[in-house]
Amino acid sequence: MIELEQIIKEELLGVNNKKIKEENLKEYLTSLKKEELIKMAISQTFIDKNYFDLYKVNNLKNKAKKEIIDYITEKLDKILESFIKIIKTEEIEQLENVIKNNGKKILFDDLKVSIRFILLLKNFSLAKVEYKNKEDSLKIFMPKEFVDIFNNCFKNKKLLELNNYNNKVYNYVRDVINTYGIVTLDKLYELFESQMFKIDKKDLKHIIEIVTIYEEEHIYEYNGETLLCSVEFGDEDYALYFYDSQKMDYKRYSKEDYKNISSFKYVEKLKAYKKFVNYLCRNYGGISEDLEYINDFIVYDYLASAQTSIETADYNFRANIVKILEVNNGEIEELLKLMKNIFKEYPKWIKRGNV
Repeated sequence: MIELEQIIKEELLGVNNKKIKEENLKEYLTSLKKEELIKMAISQTFIDKNYFDLYKVNNLKNKAKKEIIDYITEKLDKILESFIKIIKTEEIEQLENVIKNNGKKILFDDLKVSIRFILLLKNFSLAKVEYKNKEDSLKIFMPKEFVDIFNNCFKNKKLLELNNYNNKVYNYVRDVINTYGIVTLDKLYELFESQMFKIDKKDLKHIIEIVTIYEEEHIYEYNGETLLCSVEFGDEDYALYFYDSQKMDYKRYSKEDYKNISSFKYVEKLKAYKKFVNYLCRNYGGISEDLEYINDFIVYDYLASAQTSIETADYNFRANIVKILEVNNGEIEELLKLMKNIFKEYPKWIKRGNV
């Protein structure tokens, strides 16, 4: 059996990256590309509703790189605080782990940080990452100025309370979006107030807007409606076409079911899923220790892809299953048949959550 987790690390983090070195703030920012600097600066203006600064950042796009660096240096406290406001609550502890081991070479498992969070730091230029696949070791570096500001953030009770509030709101939003694929803001607001707590609709929309900077869901305006769309809809035209194709009423679930559908835990109680697992155990002994990887990168990947394209889901399934199991073509097709039966029992985006 192939160690799937290792494959994922190599694909996402890269293999034997260019060595990183310690840099002061000026050196670190100077080493970044202009578009990376703009991305770092502009996210804070959205999060804090600071439209005057947004105007200034937009003007910086046509300025010299040095002027952008000067702006970031001046606003660094606000920029890093804004990151704390919207990351997942459990990722604050992961950030603390990164800071404790800043610039140190450490085994991946010892760092206790998710691949998702490492990519988040990389994508928003908040750290540089060096991953060595043979050693399964990691080195993450951020300038001392970043470390000092983040350490102050960890002591800021109001900031941590805001993070907790934003997470409560967005966790529910994400669960509903992942259940329906596309949902109107009006429908989401109706569900939120009935299952969570009272909130101004404008505030709800703003929290969605700022978190999507990091989470990558999409927001579209269409025929007078605000549509909130899953990341699977990378293309606006396709998302709108898909929305027009949804003819059924939204199937309403409990708050717990929305959470389980979003995390794919809902699938584990389906009869078709149990048949799939029984088949694996019967024909591929010792599969239980690898079931978590199979769920993450085979079952859940298929269910997500099949919501928008069965053909893509089938193709990915055939390509991925051979990375985990030694199977012939006949066995692949039998496993795919069992997988399709799971999807038949699963809530469908095209049917607005109905099976």
